[in-house]
Amino acid sequence: MLVWLSRRVVKDAWYVVGTWAVLAVTLLALSLGGPGGTGLFGRLEAGNSSASGTQSAQGEQILRTLAGDSQTVSLLVTGIDISDTGVQKEVASALTGAHTDLRALVGEQNVLDPFVVPGMLSEPAAQALASTELDGFLMIVTVNPNGDKVASASDKAYAEEVAAVTHKVEERLRAIPDELHSISPDATGVVSDKALMSQTVNDQVEKDLIRGEIIALPLALLVMVLVFGGFLVAGMPLIGALASIAGSLGVLYALSFFTDLQSFVVIIISVIGLGLSIDYGLLLTSRYREELARNRDDIESTWDGRLRRRRTGRRDPLIAQCMTTTLATAGRTVLFSGLTVAVALLGLVLMGTNILWSIGVAGMAVVLIAIAAALTLVPALLVLLGRRLLHPSLPQRLLRSTARRRPTGGITPESGMFSWVARQVHRMPWVVLVACVALLVVLASPLRGLHMLTSTTELLPPQSDQRTYLTALQTDYSTAAEEDATLIVAATGERVTSYINDQVASTDGVVQVLRLATAGDYTVVYLDLEGDASSVTAEHAVAGILALDAPADAWVTGQAASQYDFHQIIIHGLPWAVGLLVAASFVLLFLMTGSVLVPFKALLINTISLAASLGVLVWVFQDGHLSGLLGFTPIGGVEAYVIVTAVGVGFGLAMDYEVFILARIKEYWDGGDDNNTAVERGLQRSGGVVTSAALIMMIVFLGFVSGDLLIVKEIGLALAVMVALDATVVRMLLVPAIMSLLGRWNWWAPGFLQNMRDRYTEEAEEAADLGMSTRPSAAV
Repeated sequence: MLVWLSRRVVKDAWYVVGTWAVLAVTLLALSLGGPGGTGLFGRLEAGNSSASGTQSAQGEQILRTLAGDSQTVSLLVTGIDISDTGVQKEVASALTGAHTDLRALVGEQNVLDPFVVPGMLSEPAAQALASTELDGFLMIVTVNPNGDKVASASDKAYAEEVAAVTHKVEERLRAIPDELHSISPDATGVVSDKALMSQTVNDQVEKDLIRGEIIALPLALLVMVLVFGGFLVAGMPLIGALASIAGSLGVLYALSFFTDLQSFVVIIISVIGLGLSIDYGLLLTSRYREELARNRDDIESTWDGRLRRRRTGRRDPLIAQCMTTTLATAGRTVLFSGLTVAVALLGLVLMGTNILWSIGVAGMAVVLIAIAAALTLVPALLVLLGRRLLHPSLPQRLLRSTARRRPTGGITPESGMFSWVARQVHRMPWVVLVACVALLVVLASPLRGLHMLTSTTELLPPQSDQRTYLTALQTDYSTAAEEDATLIVAATGERVTSYINDQVASTDGVVQVLRLATAGDYTVVYLDLEGDASSVTAEHAVAGILALDAPADAWVTGQAASQYDFHQIIIHGLPWAVGLLVAASFVLLFLMTGSVLVPFKALLINTISLAASLGVLVWVFQDGHLSGLLGFTPIGGVEAYVIVTAVGVGFGLAMDYEVFILARIKEYWDGGDDNNTAVERGLQRSGGVVTSAALIMMIVFLGFVSGDLLIVKEIGLALAVMVALDATVVRMLLVPAIMSLLGRWNWWAPGFLQNMRDRYTEEAEEAADLGMSTRPSAAV
């Protein structure tokens, strides 16, 4: 297949590049603008972390139904002293116009603040809307044109009416602080509602995405210039990455029509797509330049005026041969690596939650786009460059006076730093093995105290107005702050009251029953739980409540309930996801290496490496180390979706480098080298590419750590640490040590499995029949 693909890419290089250009521009335009001007970032959701189908999600749906179609818009006014009765009267007078305008929009009973209550702050109802220090107040406006009726979900006209009225209410509320300046020049205000909170997160996601790419792309280009010695060839993987980014945004835009897409998913998918596309483009470009350097003499011997006049290499037989060899070798590695990453992401789909499903589906699509770009667009661009890659670049010409000239993309010497490291490891494999495992275990130790969160409002940027509003609500308006958990019982009457007073109130972790209300056939109970709403004790309290013998169907909502449900999803979905991951990884690595021990070794090593990386993540974000350096406030845990996604993506990336290195080691083993020599030469040939790829991946991931959203920082640092550990401690030290100890057993497989694998090696034979070079080279 890859040999056929190489022929088509060489023959139709301009068509391939043109097709990618049209697709990239079209997908980017759709994702940023979309039909009717609503692009991807206008379709994102924020603040709902409950997994679909869980009891907490069902409870939230019931509460929304009971609340009808109402939308609540609030104004938080600060910087005005309302402790004096005379000032209260002045404020009430100043707000007369606002009250009139707002009542005209939403009705007489739907505008509430301390100054519409008779007696004002002398009444408890008004006091609940004033700050504890009496230096501010709340105004709450309810938008509910339908009254008690619930509109159909498909009633777009009503939804547009609510949105229009809500917008007018927001604009009128924003004008109130200016109207109070005659009383207090320091008066300021923040308008808040669910839509504004969601928009704040979505806007920050867009800013973080742009900022991350602005940081990552130039630095990645710089590294590739240093690796390749020129801007022209270094730009090829980057062009492939830009096309992949456009494709990624297009995939996410399409997916937003089928499921509610959380805003942070965009960052996660973009990080994966950008990192992998550069990674794969680097691999293909390195191998292609190696083939050009190997065949330099043959190319120069066929150089004549007719070929000299050609600008591209589409009809140049040796250029075509080099590309065919590249795709048959490095292209095969990219294909195996990408499929491994896709399988790891498929495990997220099986976890049974809508957010992980969207990450898994979008992630697999983006991986396939990265593979397609690496196997078609990047080769086509390289072919169109033709023989230009044989000319020394500007950096090479500048260095020519101080360094011996070497062919463009010169072949890595048989011995060097990486082979020297492997030789040292082979002299004392047990020492290296014990030292590496000990280091990884120490790094993984904080993982024992992991507390996974499913945050909602905590995802708001720390400096945003919406975060300021929530912080003030929690500290200055205790009666207006949200309860820790809500219990919904599908019944009313004495049995429910007895259940609440006798069982729920006495459950461990329940501090008190704040209040209860009856809504139709449901009883709604508001609870104060021990500790924070996201704490472990709160989760235990939720588990205790759900274990009670309720008189009817019951549901618990709130952050602790959402976290408890997510833990249950992991418990039930993990065996299926792990089983798929192990089976698929085993099959793919066996088909590539012909060994049954290498896949098991890879699975074991990757598990330890992932645990160490997650341990570092817990140490930084949950325990709060480096909070000042990274610019975040610890919230007592790590986002659950970050942990699960990091495991899936991290496992795929770990297999990525495993495939890169094993492909070269296996090439030497098949060529007749003994095990240790094959490891040394394979590591020398692939070490430079793996190190360069890892450095670029780290730059990409760390670029997103600069974002303001905590969840973006977490996923960026988690993946950066995973890549750093995997490319250094694991691949350069631990893997050679284990392979040295296993010796020939590394490559053992039962005869019937080996015969089965031989059926999938026809392409290599076809490449050999074509007379292509199959000698080991500097790039995988």
